[in-house]
Amino acid sequence: MRTGMQGKIVLVYSLLILFAMQLGGVYLVKSLENYYLRNFTASQNSQAELLGNFLRRYLLEEEQQPEQITGLIANFWEGSPVTEIMVLDRHGRLLGGPEQRSFSLMGGRVIQDDILLALTGNRVETFRADPQTGGRHHYLALPIKDGAAVVGVVFLRSSLEHIYVTLREIKFMLLSGWLVVLAIAIVIGFLLTRTITQPIREVTSRAAALASGDFSQQITVRSEDEIGELGRMFNHLATRLQETLQEISAEKNKVETILNYMTDGILAFNREGKAIHLNPAAQELLQQTRSPYQPGLSAEAILGSLFSPAELRQLLFCTTPAIREIHLVNPQERTLQVCFVPFVGKEEQQGMLVVFHDVTRERAYTRMQQEFVANVSHELRTPLTTIKNYLETLLNGAQEKPAVRARFLEVLDKETDRMVKMVRDLLILSRLDSPDQALVKEKLEISALINEVLEQVALEGSSRDICLRTVLPRQKLFASLERNMIVQVLLILLDNALKYTAAGGEVVVSAGLKEKGYIFITVKDTGIGIPADELERVFERFYRVDKARSRDSGGTGLGLSIARQIVESHGGKISLRSIPGEGTEATVCLPQDEKEGKGKADRYAGIGREKSDRAP
Repeated sequence: MRTGMQGKIVLVYSLLILFAMQLGGVYLVKSLENYYLRNFTASQNSQAELLGNFLRRYLLEEEQQPEQITGLIANFWEGSPVTEIMVLDRHGRLLGGPEQRSFSLMGGRVIQDDILLALTGNRVETFRADPQTGGRHHYLALPIKDGAAVVGVVFLRSSLEHIYVTLREIKFMLLSGWLVVLAIAIVIGFLLTRTITQPIREVTSRAAALASGDFSQQITVRSEDEIGELGRMFNHLATRLQETLQEISAEKNKVETILNYMTDGILAFNREGKAIHLNPAAQELLQQTRSPYQPGLSAEAILGSLFSPAELRQLLFCTTPAIREIHLVNPQERTLQVCFVPFVGKEEQQGMLVVFHDVTRERAYTRMQQEFVANVSHELRTPLTTIKNYLETLLNGAQEKPAVRARFLEVLDKETDRMVKMVRDLLILSRLDSPDQALVKEKLEISALINEVLEQVALEGSSRDICLRTVLPRQKLFASLERNMIVQVLLILLDNALKYTAAGGEVVVSAGLKEKGYIFITVKDTGIGIPADELERVFERFYRVDKARSRDSGGTGLGLSIARQIVESHGGKISLRSIPGEGTEATVCLPQDEKEGKGKADRYAGIGREKSDRAP
């Protein structure tokens, strides 16, 4: 059974009072007992000495007078608590006493230790209890001296029961008073401790409500003492705790939001290597790698497919951050940078945080940059080497031959034009890659723009014996575009179509509206086509399907890359469809101007006018 604080205080308080009263009572009773015994023995000694002085003259006579001695003793015995008085001569013979039995023993010798010691001149006084009745008595054997000689002994035996009866009455009164005082003290103790325990109970109940999550608890302060100070501090604690938990909750929500919307995968393990948390990015990554996950799973079960057991154990128990890079092939090729960061508590490691950072794009950009530098170096080295060799040949005497000199100069001019074109294309790409590049757009009519571009390439088409044909809508289509850039895109597509279409072929340029407010421009040829596995790569910089033929035709491998960046900078898309041996179709989709394009989505190319321009 649990004892409350109030009961403990009252119990200790009562025991202290009881101990104090007991100690005081024992001391008082003992003091009274000593006082009564001291007074009684002093009185008995005085009476015995007085009686001895009266009896001295009788004891010095040659003939003792027992009757006179007995009468004198009787006068002293009346009203005295003495229970037995005996007078003995120097030889220990009984001369008188107040009791009747003294006459029958008169003249007989009394042999007792106290009397024998008194006959030798020693005063003997002692307290003894009667072994038969248990009564306590005072014994006094007083020698009667005449000078230095002992002439007799006065022996007194007095009962002390009247003193102890008085003491028992005093003890009873003390005990009764103690019980009354103790009862009053217990009542006062309960009332006093209630003023202490009641606020503590209130604090306890409020603290329990506080622990259950109710932070609105406040204590009414009723005093200015330590209990009141405790109440004020509890109210301050409740307020501060509520504010702190609100801050922690806000920080927790902030951290959870950050973790949930991070593109990096976060996976946390405790010190036993069991999973305790992961964010959606990590969950998606584990699903893609077909790694199991559920809270409580071991790190070996989750990451066993990505790391060897020995390496994983080493990483999980490292004390400093460690970084590993892994390459995944299934279901898609990805490169992940995995960071193992231990998080530490007060003095020991609490667990491990594993961060998955997808560096596929960075590695691809690095690889593309390296390839770009290598391609630029390679593309520039070929014409520069040709120019240097031809110049050296001319300087070594070939310039003296007019036919050779003219042929060499034509080659030098061609290679120089090729390098100029390459540098110009690189400058265009650099400008397009710049984030600060702003487009200067204007509203253009698509059909007029296409016809303008076709006029620029009509001569080349005629020279190659290729038919240039357009399929344009009857209504005017408008879009906000930067003229020079879109013209360059169309020239790139038409240039590629003319280069890779044989004589007698056809190039068709069409335009119209697509769904969702987009204008499409299509350039379709009947050329050699592009293999299906290389359709996506043709937009890479310096990539050529037929490298030897492209170089012979003066191509740099940058045209389609420039075209795609221009189209994407306008918010559009460019795509290719091709069948080897049958031709290629390039489609550019551009956003339609909203003011001019609403309500015209049902008009497509095919119901428009058709114009043909074929070489004679």
